[in-house]
Amino acid sequence: MIHDTNNTKSINTLTSMFATRADAENAYQSLLNLGYKPEEITLVMSEETCERLYQYHESDFYKSLAFKPGIDKKLQVTRISDALDMLGRFVAIPGLALVVAGKLDEGGQRAIANTVLSDEYATYFQRRIQEGEILIDFGLHNLKERNLIVNLWENYGGFSLVRKISNAA
Repeated sequence: MIHDTNNTKSINTLTSMFATRADAENAYQSLLNLGYKPEEITLVMSEETCERLYQYHESDFYKSLAFKPGIDKKLQVTRISDALDMLGRFVAIPGLALVVAGKLDEGGQRAIANTVLSDEYATYFQRRIQEGEILIDFGLHNLKERNLIVNLWENYGGFSLVRKISNAA
């Protein structure tokens, strides 16, 4: 937990890991059903997991960039494969090749910096991602939803980490 008394904005984030595609899909769809937009949700998985579960390869993301400028148009995203089509990016970090679906100018950078690359959580999240799990991270719209989502995601095998991030983007 980060706390800064001079913060101008803080948000509560929720991050969880899911061991199976079905569990990750259920968790992702639960957020969409609660009114979260695909751009507000960051998905992180290893390149290998993306290839194995979604048949995406690094080159697929570069080929589809020609279609991404129209992302501002309202397109329906109902599952993780849709999010990969619309928001997917290949990200290489020393020792870890990731596929990230999310806006990397806002929540996506926060999700990576505060989970996968953070001093406190890096080993845990990197190991689980390398083992084939899918990370889902987002900023809560309100605190009332926190317990609802945490409890719901436990049904999908997710053990959620809730943090307060100060000076959030």
